[in-house]
Amino acid sequence: VVSTQSTGMLVTCGEMCLLGRNRQFPTQMFSALAGFIDTAETIEEAVEREVLEEVSVPVDRVNYTLSGFWGGFRQNYSPELMIGCVAECNEVREPVCNEEIAEARWFSREEIREALTRAHLPPREGALNVPPSFAVAHKLLAKWAVRGES
Repeated sequence: VVSTQSTGMLVTCGEMCLLGRNRQFPTQMFSALAGFIDTAETIEEAVEREVLEEVSVPVDRVNYTLSGFWGGFRQNYSPELMIGCVAECNEVREPVCNEEIAEARWFSREEIREALTRAHLPPREGALNVPPSFAVAHKLLAKWAVRGES
C-alpha cells in the first residue's frame, strides 16, 4: 500500500543542476531535493513550493520525468510513491537552505557525469557522491547528465 506521495526534484539551469545535502548525509553526499505533496496540491505546485522552502530558488517550469518507490527499504518507513520531476530555472541563484538542508550547491553536467560513474561504489572522501542507481534522484541525474534530457 502506498501511503503518501513525495516528489524528487532536480533543479536545473542550462548546464548546471542544484543538489542538496540533507543533514543526515555524509559531507560529500548530494542528492536531488525532495518533499511531499500537500492535500489538494498539484505536482507542479508542490515542486515549486518545496524548492522555494528548501533552498529559496524560484523555478519557472516543472516537468514530470519518472516515478519510483521510496522509503520501503528503510526501517520504520512505509513505501511511498516518489514522483520525479525536473524543475527549470532561468538563472542560477545562490541557494539559501532551510533547517532540513545542510548545504546546496550548483554542479555542472560534467561533474554529475563523473559522480554517476562511482555511484555503485562506497562514498569517496573529497569527491561528489550521489545516490545509488535504484534511487529516483539517481535516475533523474542520469537522464539529465548522461542523456542530456531536461
